[in-house]
Amino acid sequence: MKKTGSLLLLFLAVSYGIISFLYLENIISYQSFISTIYAGLLNLLNLGCAYLLFNLSLKKPNKLFVLYNLSGIGIRIFLMLALIALSIKFLKIDKYAFILVFFLFYFVLLSFEVRYILSKKDLIKGKST
Repeated sequence: MKKTGSLLLLFLAVSYGIISFLYLENIISYQSFISTIYAGLLNLLNLGCAYLLFNLSLKKPNKLFVLYNLSGIGIRIFLMLALIALSIKFLKIDKYAFILVFFLFYFVLLSFEVRYILSKKDLIKGKST
């Protein structure tokens, strides 16, 4: 977990360091800069929910483990779709920058989610029915 968490923090620091540099050099607009922040926060919310549901399901029987994780994926997807739609509709952001950064961060953070789950595979294998 420590290695995954450290890599996650490094990724976020480098990503937002680059984005901040681009904003300070007037390469991207303020609207685009704010769009990237909202996209990153939504992805961190998604990742936090994934970690929470996974950790809650570890001590549960196999049926509940699968239910927590599979239904959690569905709920998180619908929640993200709703939050994306609301963000685009009601916030003054650059829609294209928001969507681009959202999907870039989504896939990168999804790899961190998979790494975290794989780091806990010994706990999953030891579960009883």
